[in-house]
Amino acid sequence: MNKHSIKITKNKELFLVLLGIWGVFLLFNMYMPTIRADDMVYASRLDKLGYLGASIEHYKTWSSRIIVELFLMFFSKHFALWKLLNSMVMVGTVVLLCKYVFEKINVKNLLLVFSIYCLVPMTVMGETGWRATTLNYQWPVAFSLLAFYPFFQVLRGEEITRKIYWLSIPLLIFSTNQEQVNACFFVLTSIVSLYLIVNGRYSYKLSVFSIISLAELIFSLTTPGNALRAVHEINRWFPEYKNFNFLNKLDLGISSFGKPFFLDMNILFLLLFSLVFILVYRKHQNYYVRILTALPLFLNLTIYFGNTMGQSFTYVSGNKRAMIWSSSNLNNLFTGLGTKLSLFYPGTWIATLVVLGLLICLIVGIYLSFDNKKTAILLVILMIMGFCSRVIMGFSPTVWASGMRTYYILYIVIVLLVLMGVKELMKSMSLQKNELLRFGLTMLGICTLILTVMSK
Repeated sequence: MNKHSIKITKNKELFLVLLGIWGVFLLFNMYMPTIRADDMVYASRLDKLGYLGASIEHYKTWSSRIIVELFLMFFSKHFALWKLLNSMVMVGTVVLLCKYVFEKINVKNLLLVFSIYCLVPMTVMGETGWRATTLNYQWPVAFSLLAFYPFFQVLRGEEITRKIYWLSIPLLIFSTNQEQVNACFFVLTSIVSLYLIVNGRYSYKLSVFSIISLAELIFSLTTPGNALRAVHEINRWFPEYKNFNFLNKLDLGISSFGKPFFLDMNILFLLLFSLVFILVYRKHQNYYVRILTALPLFLNLTIYFGNTMGQSFTYVSGNKRAMIWSSSNLNNLFTGLGTKLSLFYPGTWIATLVVLGLLICLIVGIYLSFDNKKTAILLVILMIMGFCSRVIMGFSPTVWASGMRTYYILYIVIVLLVLMGVKELMKSMSLQKNELLRFGLTMLGICTLILTVMSK
C-alpha cells in the first residue's frame, strides 16, 4: 500500500472515530438531559414577554447575559436542536483540546482526549437545567478555546488561520457575555498579548479579540441588573454575605476552591497530582523538591483512605482521638462561611494556609515537570487562571448556590494539564509502555462515561 492510500485510510478512520464520538455525545444528550428548573423559566419568559421584552427586562433587573439568554430562550422551544448542537460543541471541545496538546490529530490522540474529557463530571450541567447550564458554561468555554487559538498560533510562530479567525469573532461575542469566562479570557489574552508585544511578535489581528472582551467586561460592570440581582441573591441565598469584608470574600473563594480540589476525592484532580509527582520524581533528584511536589497527591490519598476507615473498640474511652487519619473535622474548618479567617486569630489561618501551600506545591511541580520552560510557564499561568476562576466566585453571593457548574473552567484547565502531563511522560517511556498508558487512560474515561450514564 503506497503512502497516499495509507493517508486516505487514516483520514477515513479519523472521520469515523469523530463521527462515533459525536454519536456517543448525541446519545448522552438524548438520554441524560431533562426539562427542568431554568429551562422552564426561560420558556415561560419567552411566552410572556417575547425576545425583546425579556431581554430588556433582564438587562434592567437581573443580568448582563442578554446574548446568552436570547439563545437560551430560543432553545427552550427547540430541545431536539439543542441536543444536536450541544453534541457538536462537546466534540468541538475535544478536537480543540487535541489541537492544543498534540501536533497532529490522530485516532489514538483523539480517543485519549475524549476519555480524559469524560472524567469531567458531566452531570453538573444539569444542576439548574441542562440547556441553561450548557449555554452559560459549556458553550462559552468551548467558544473561548476556539477564540484563543489565533493567539496560540502566533505564540508558535504560525500564520493565523483565516477561517478560524473569522469564525471566532461572533462566537467570542457569545462566550464573553458570560462574566466568569470573559474575566479569564481577558486576563489570559492580555498576558499573552503583552508577551508577544515585548518580543515583537504581536499581530494587530488579535486586537479584535481584546476589544470584544474589554467591551463585554465594561458592559457587565455597568449593567444595572447585575447590581439588583446581587441584592436579591444575598437576601435569598446568603444573608450573612452583606456583612463580609474583602478578606472574608477572598477567603470564601479560596476555601470554595481548595476543599473540592485538594481535600476531596476527584479522579481528574488525582490524575494531575499523580502525573506531577511522577514527572518531578523522574526528572529531579533533589529530595526536598520531591517532598514538596508530592504533598498534594499524598495528602489527598491520606484523606481518602482515612474516610474509608471505621472506628474500632468504640467502647474504649478516647478511641476517636486515636483515629489520626480521620478527616471528619475538615467540615468544621471549611464551612458555608468560608474558614472564618481573621487576621487577629492565627488559629483561623490554618485551612487557608494549607490550601495556598498546596497550590504553591502544585504550581512548582507543574513548572518542574516540563523540560520546555515556556510551555511550563504557560501551564502555570493556566493553573493560576483556573484557581482565580474559583476565587472570584467568593465575591458573588451565589458562590454556593451556583453549585459545581462554576467549576467547569477549572475542570477544562485540569483536562489540558493532565493531557500535557501524559504527553510529557510518554516522551521518556518505551513504545509498549506508551501504548499501555494510553490504553489505560482511554478505558478509564470510557468506563467513567458509562458509569455517569448508569448513575443518572
